[in-house]
Amino acid sequence: MDRHPIYLVTGPCGSGKTTWIHQQLITSTEPSAYICLGADATPIDLTYITATCPHVKPISAGASWTQLAEIQPLYVEIAPQLDLSSLQLPVDLESCQRIAIVPKGLIDSEYHDWATQTLISEVTEKNATLTASPRWGLTGEVLDPASLNVFWDELIQGAYGSVSRAKGIFEIVDGRAFYFSFGVGYPDVTYFELPLPPVLNGRPTRFSGLEVVGDKLQAQVIMETLQDCGLDDNALAYYQEQIRSQLSTELPEEVLV
Repeated sequence: MDRHPIYLVTGPCGSGKTTWIHQQLITSTEPSAYICLGADATPIDLTYITATCPHVKPISAGASWTQLAEIQPLYVEIAPQLDLSSLQLPVDLESCQRIAIVPKGLIDSEYHDWATQTLISEVTEKNATLTASPRWGLTGEVLDPASLNVFWDELIQGAYGSVSRAKGIFEIVDGRAFYFSFGVGYPDVTYFELPLPPVLNGRPTRFSGLEVVGDKLQAQVIMETLQDCGLDDNALAYYQEQIRSQLSTELPEEVLV
């Protein structure tokens, strides 16, 4: 069986690595695989890509992915906090396509030296050179939508420190999961519903979380504010019962014969 390509994608924080990989995946329906090295226990990118690209097999960080690499295209996103010079993978680097996504204005860097192909993103160098900052796992937390919107606006406008990049996956009370993304230099703030089954009975067990990149971030205040946006067990059970009751009493659409 022919070996399929392995794409190693790296670049500074916020330069558009996940966006580029996602663009490649949504233009094809062939089975593919994806892993984000350095995501640790906060797999925001993995959750986003596999939710929006059902033909992509997720590979958790630390899992053995050598066999998958033999049978299908594999996209490996390399987090900027990892040292490229000492990176060890269970494949020969020379056999991989090494792609660097770099911001405008960054002419010479370790990414240029390491990559076999360099792509220029729309993000400026100033906005993409900050190192990764705090991450929060939120699995099981269900948020009030209005409170979440207020928190997000405050976050990206600098209420908790200067933010260069922020992305998260949040569960809200009506059972839906949303992906939020912000980056300085990006044209728009992105937020949309992920195509996942609604959870209307108890707390969701699928991943949700937040990652923020910036300067002088008030990590404790961010966490406390997020907790204030959440619903306790009694409130969650009450609202879920109301939603289930409403759904059960909705009449089906009239069918014309």
